[in-house]
This record gives sequence, structure tokens and C-alpha cells, in this order.
Amino acid sequence: MSDHKAFDILASIARLANEGIPVAVIARGLDAESGSIRNVIQDAINCGVVTEMPRADWPPTARRADHLPSQLSKEQEKDLLITCRRAFDVTGLQANFLVVLLKREEVDKDTLHNVIESQRAIRRNQPDNPESVDPKMVDVIICNLRKKLRPFWPPGHEVIKTLWGHGYYMEKVDRDVALDKVHAAVQSATHDIAAS
Repeated sequence: MSDHKAFDILASIARLANEGIPVAVIARGLDAESGSIRNVIQDAINCGVVTEMPRADWPPTARRADHLPSQLSKEQEKDLLITCRRAFDVTGLQANFLVVLLKREEVDKDTLHNVIESQRAIRRNQPDNPESVDPKMVDVIICNLRKKLRPFWPPGHEVIKTLWGHGYYMEKVDRDVALDKVHAAVQSATHDIAAS
């Protein structure tokens, strides 16, 4: 198999995983072992390409209509990034961190570092220095993101919580509040467009 074909297959697996297609379903579709598909997806998660491991398989009692992806499409995720930037007045990198935090129950520091590296790799004006960014930058970005989010929550409430020695998380209620604020920002923008 050529390197290009192998890359296309790996990219397809990542896209399917991001769409919420279960591991066993991807494996059956590619006539591959579930374990090897799970390893490919885990590597993609570690690189920040896939946000979370999809479920193992469809539930045995599920109807075909229940086999719908639970993840956001790439276009929906792009819209969420843009809307997070506007709703909370954050930078592009902070918005990427926020989207990852909104989509997962908890996020380890390596995943967030991979977000930094992937954003750095797609910049038009890439730095001449190929060395990776210091992993401590994750903490700096989280600190700045917390400051930007504080005005939207009651005083003293920390929206992004620390999992000591592991990473960060947002409680479900805070994720729901953030998504409500994003939805309100979309409604407001839609209303402004309609009024003009």
C-alpha cells in the first residue's frame, strides 16, 4: 500500500471517529481488527486530531435510526470556534481550548499541548524554529482563558477546574452555561443581520 493511500485511510478513520462512528463499525467497514482501529484513533487523539474515543459499538438493541453521529461535523465545529471567539472575546487558540473543554468531560495537558502544536503547524507564517512549544504554555493559555471567562460567571466561580497532575475540566453545568451563551451570541448576530 502506498504512503498516500495509507494516509487517506488514517485520515478517514479520524474523520469517522470525530463523527461519533463506533470503533467496531469502522473496523467492520474497513475489514480490520477493532484493536488496531482503536490504536489508530488513540494516536489521533494524542495528536489532537480526534477529540475523544467513540463508543465501542452500536448498542445491540439500537435501531438503524439510532445510529446517528453524536459529534459535531467539521463545519459545525468551525462555527462553534468562531462563535466562541465572539461570545467570550477570546483568541483563536483560546477558542480551540474552549471547544475541546466543552466537548470532553476532562482534558489532559498532552491533548491541549497537541492543540497548540496543530494550530502552530497550520499557521501561514510558520516559525523558522521547528522545536515544539514548551508544554507549560498550556497552563499559561488556560490561565488567560480563565480570565476571559470570569466576567460571564458569578464572582469567585472558577469555570475551568484543575485535575492536579493530569489536566483540566469544566463541570457539565458550566459547559451547558457556556453553550447557552454561545447560542445567545448566535441569536444576537442573526437578529443584527436581519435588522440591517
